[in-house]
Amino acid sequence: MSGLETHELRCFIVLSEELHFGRTGRRLYITQSRVSQLLAALERRIGARLVERTSRRVSLTPFGERFLTELRPAYEHLESVVEAARAAARGRADTLRIGFQCAANDQLTRAVSAFREAWPQTGTQLTELPLADPFGALRRGEVDTAVVPLPVEEPDLEVGPVLSTGQQTLALVWRRGESTPPLRAFAAAITTARNLAAA
Repeated sequence: MSGLETHELRCFIVLSEELHFGRTGRRLYITQSRVSQLLAALERRIGARLVERTSRRVSLTPFGERFLTELRPAYEHLESVVEAARAAARGRADTLRIGFQCAANDQLTRAVSAFREAWPQTGTQLTELPLADPFGALRRGEVDTAVVPLPVEEPDLEVGPVLSTGQQTLALVWRRGESTPPLRAFAAAITTARNLAAA
């Protein structure tokens, strides 16, 4: 594909998750019209329609579904290669620093183990957060993500997957706009651990 533009691909992936042009724009910090422009450019580059858009709903076309299935792992691999190169350039392996404000339950332990197996080049560091200040370490950059009780209504933080729905509903949160490939991989591990617990 000539003239490959990774921001077009990223826009399409986020749009496939949100199925809403406005929310996609907010996640990417661009306007809704820019989302439309990036999608149109990608569709022209490929030569096929990827998204069906009506006044009521947004959905992927069958071609868009197939393209997404093949694109997502390739794009995530590309991001991980770049992230690993950045870590090597800094002269150290990356570490995903995880704060938690609860007992380290089976789901969290399972998610951390799955992440370590999938990302052996990235270390993990668990830090217990004080009850009185669940977000301070996250905002100061002392941890990359945190497992905290819901609800979370902090405009500078992004709420990810729910970890537990027992007596306490917990969720993964991180600083808005600062998601990294290892963090997204850990979020996926959280989702898998939750689904296994629910099965």
